Amino acid sequence: MFRKIALSLLFLSSIITISCIKEEELDTNADILEAYIPSEYLKTEPIITNTTVEFRVKSNIDLEHQSPVFIVSPNATLDPPNGLTRDFRNSQKVTVIAQDKKWRKDYTISFTSDELSTLYTFNNAELTDKDRYYRFFEIGSNGDKIMDWDSGNEGYATIAGSTPPEGYPTTIAPGRRGGLAVKMQTVYTADFAAKTGNPIAAGNLFIGTFKLNYLNTVKSTKFGLPYNGEMPKSLRGVYKYKAGEVVTDVNFKPVPNKKDDFDIYAIIFETQKKNNYLSGDHNFKDPRNIAIARIPKELRQETNTWTEFEVPFELLPGKTYDPQRDYMLTIVMTSSIEGAFFTGAIGSTLLVDEIELVFDKDE
Repeated sequence: MFRKIALSLLFLSSIITISCIKEEELDTNADILEAYIPSEYLKTEPIITNTTVEFRVKSNIDLEHQSPVFIVSPNATLDPPNGLTRDFRNSQKVTVIAQDKKWRKDYTISFTSDELSTLYTFNNAELTDKDRYYRFFEIGSNGDKIMDWDSGNEGYATIAGSTPPEGYPTTIAPGRRGGLAVKMQTVYTADFAAKTGNPIAAGNLFIGTFKLNYLNTVKSTKFGLPYNGEMPKSLRGVYKYKAGEVVTDVNFKPVPNKKDDFDIYAIIFETQKKNNYLSGDHNFKDPRNIAIARIPKELRQETNTWTEFEVPFELLPGKTYDPQRDYMLTIVMTSSIEGAFFTGAIGSTLLVDEIELVFDKDE
């Protein structure tokens, strides 16, 4: 009899143990991984951040009746469910609920047919990703936030520990006229990152999106958003810059007789159906490039006062620009010109404000 009771207790214990293990194994992820609407509605791929999804759509789309579909974390659910038709003339909310029902995340879903702005003053910035770092945004014609700009902060967050937002590679600073400006600074990553060839993180800001590629980090940046209309005459803005003291290479070894430098440039390039962007290692050689405006070395000076620059868009040899066609455009800024390849000086700091696309009619 005792033996039967012992066996029963052992069996019951095993059931309880297995039950506890199963409960512990319930998934806690609550993310939107992919987002879909009919491809013929889109100008470019949906922009997914930690808490937002933005669909950039053509101007003739009926925003009152849209039914987006989302791919979420394994075993997670959506509230409201996929495929619900709603009015997206203004943004709507969805909640991703993890399998364990305890973890959940709210996403703002927006549709915009607005074109890229021609003047950016960077006065709109908010803390994101659990208030770890800043992200800059614009305000659309319907009052919704538009995420034209992104940075590498999402990647740095994986090794940042308790670093405050002001210590991230891309953050905020006082602007030229009392608002905000972009502050980009080259910082040390972490000892384990340095051992794998990622010793520094250069501050950057660019028109496009960032999606961390753990296997090839230089592929994480996806430069460019849809652009059409007249070709700009030039790129104009103001900056301050201070170079860090010691330039180091990908192995975190000092580079003798080398001084750090910043970079600011814009590229207009042709669209394509797949991979409709430029990667961080494009090196200005992509065959789709149409025109480039880049601040030359002689204008890249160290200065502690706001300094104006204006550089022309120059058509590449053999290229023409058709204002009736659709293109992609990016503007890229960084505190270390070779930062994409993990070469730069810790402490290099670039501040930028009032970035503007200038047209002949503006003169």
